[in-house]
Amino acid sequence: MTRIRNIHGWQLLTALLVALLLSWAILGPAAAQAPGDPGAEEKIAEQATAKPDRPEVSASVDMLSQYVFRGIAFSRDSVVFQPSMTISYKGFSANIWGNFDTNERNPYGIIANRNAAKWNETDVTVSYSRTFFKNLTLSGGFIYYGLDGNNAAFDSFEIFGTASYAFPWFQVFFEAYKEVGYIPGWYLNWGLAKSIELPVDIKFLAGKPSLDLKASWSAELSNNRGAFPTADGSKYNSLN
Repeated sequence: MTRIRNIHGWQLLTALLVALLLSWAILGPAAAQAPGDPGAEEKIAEQATAKPDRPEVSASVDMLSQYVFRGIAFSRDSVVFQPSMTISYKGFSANIWGNFDTNERNPYGIIANRNAAKWNETDVTVSYSRTFFKNLTLSGGFIYYGLDGNNAAFDSFEIFGTASYAFPWFQVFFEAYKEVGYIPGWYLNWGLAKSIELPVDIKFLAGKPSLDLKASWSAELSNNRGAFPTADGSKYNSLN
């Protein structure tokens, strides 16, 4: 019972944080203008055309045929819904993400086939990103994995750092994740990416659609034999 109460506490705290930031993003700081101030009309015009200095909010819901995390499939023969919401401001961002399995059959779960609709994961990510020398972007932060007790007996906590460099025609990146709670180990990911803007105008979209291409390689270096079981009982250390 303690395990379930802890998850609900994190979800409640996250919901309150999101609500506060949403209120700030929507209402924003009020700009006061003193009566009779010289150039008041010009200042108002500038404020109207300038980009608001306030947090940006984005949200999405993905409908997928399978939940695959770092090369490992945590679902079978079901549809999963993964809602996500991100609030960002001046390099800082906070994201809450979840996974809803319409018929959970996780081969690595404590109960392999629960055969029922389950909300089984809620993740919270807090990070900071900054661009140096125009093309080099560095970021870092932490991720809290709130699990329902079937995918893992305990919640997990991870810190990470990433680096990317934008060349004229493509972008290269490297990511390193270090789990510091429950399942010790490293996860490394590197590769290159390219985004191509398509010459198509769609009325209901804010901008033009794009084709995103990415090739990446990853390595899972686990210090826990139970999290990633192997045939010979050794620790899982391999490229994905």
